[in-house]
Amino acid sequence: MKTAVARLADGPAEAADDVTIELYAFGGCPGQRVEFRASIPSRGEAEVSHADELQGIDERFSAAVRPEELAALGRHLDVENLMDLPPNADERYVPGSLVGSVTITAGNARITLRFPLEDEDPPEGEETAMRIDPGPIPFVLRASMAPPSVRPALAQLAAVVNRLTGRS
Repeated sequence: MKTAVARLADGPAEAADDVTIELYAFGGCPGQRVEFRASIPSRGEAEVSHADELQGIDERFSAAVRPEELAALGRHLDVENLMDLPPNADERYVPGSLVGSVTITAGNARITLRFPLEDEDPPEGEETAMRIDPGPIPFVLRASMAPPSVRPALAQLAAVVNRLTGRS
């Protein structure tokens, strides 16, 4: 995986292996559920889907990812640090919670990071690691909830996803 991400950082044309970065956010109570997915491959177009029961949103689309965006994602992904993080797949969340994950896949290797999201900005003075704006309700990850080593990659991922959704 380290080699594939390093090639992606050199530019998608250099990426001999397919690398896919997927952001997934979901949660909410019945009748208010939200689900958002953005799958960004090193080759081909990104696939984005967004459903929000309360807002009546159900959309899916494909969009091109700029080569410089893919290269920046590759530069910000520190695979070694990601592999050193303690596993958090068994974390439990209160039913109805807004939960997010980022999965990086290269060949048959996969790393997933899960985290709690909020649907509003944190109080003034508290930093945000990632803010996704797919529609009227944002998905916000407080910096205090993300390991410092992954914050730059999450910020870059948010920039790419927000541009894809037209909300940057």
